[in-house]
Amino acid sequence: MANAEAITTAKNIVLSDPSRTFVVVSAPGKCKEFPRKVTDLLIEAYTEMRICSVQGSMEYVQSESLEKVFGRFRELAKQLGVDIEAEMERTYEDIIINQNNYDFVISRGEYLMALLFARLLDYKFIDAANYIVIKKNGKYHETATAAKFNRCVAKNERIVMGGFYGATVDSGIKAFTRGGSDYSGAIAAVSLKAEVYENFTDTYGVQTANPVIIKDTKSIAELDYKTMHKLSVAGASVIYPDCLPLLSKYAMPLKVDNTFDPGRCFTRIDTKKVTSKYFCITYKFEQNINKDTVEILCAFNKISISMPDLRKVLKDIEVYLVHFDKKSFALIAPSTNLDTVVNLLHGYFLGK
Repeated sequence: MANAEAITTAKNIVLSDPSRTFVVVSAPGKCKEFPRKVTDLLIEAYTEMRICSVQGSMEYVQSESLEKVFGRFRELAKQLGVDIEAEMERTYEDIIINQNNYDFVISRGEYLMALLFARLLDYKFIDAANYIVIKKNGKYHETATAAKFNRCVAKNERIVMGGFYGATVDSGIKAFTRGGSDYSGAIAAVSLKAEVYENFTDTYGVQTANPVIIKDTKSIAELDYKTMHKLSVAGASVIYPDCLPLLSKYAMPLKVDNTFDPGRCFTRIDTKKVTSKYFCITYKFEQNINKDTVEILCAFNKISISMPDLRKVLKDIEVYLVHFDKKSFALIAPSTNLDTVVNLLHGYFLGK
């Protein structure tokens, strides 16, 4: 949803299937035309407003980052032929009034994107703050949220909602951690008892490795929730980790697809036992007193590797084994060895 072209593509995906009646959107990301994510700009705007506000007098509040956010939405609205000027003016005033409320400020990217997309689709817009109830610990309140959805969302009503935020029981805006729009989508899916939760991203589902450093990655057709959660926690950024226990609890199927080439190669994740062969290598960076390290996880199914084979593949490479079993292993290596280790492992598993 970074530019008008991507938003139009998303519109066409939604309208291509009449069963897609509930849509959750994130704030615009970065692209060639817009090198900064809207949420990052809003975080900066919050800081700028705090610094520039003189003794609480709002007439002195200035924020270059906030102007960039609204300039971007005006440009998107113009390119898409959508008029949300009145809503933007009201939202701008609301941000100034609530400038000391961090969660309110940073959530307005999703709020405005949902307004824009709803107008483009001719769907109903709903404010997530009126539907998703969030506890003090940052998790959502399942019972209260389900009751709001059941009471306020009519069957087959066509709706767009912003992700990433909800409200606490005292009606204060509360944002999830970054990437939380996925979580909002999962919450909506289980609350509405949907047939499937489709998550559209910029890759062909879950890949065998990060395509940024591996050129010949493959899509994994199916995964179980437990494995996907393990991969997400270990660094696979394709889906927000908190989604997976929630979707698994309600046996809600998850489909991870490519926004720019939908339906060609995607990953389906559910509670069923996976019988197909796959492998997936992911990683996350760790801070170390002596040097920066990276923890690499490799999960696999219907593929075998022995300890002698692993030692042979990574011969003369500085790595430390953390965990090894029939389904996965984990390594720690200096971050400078990341590309080498992942390429060697990927080449080995690809040949199996």
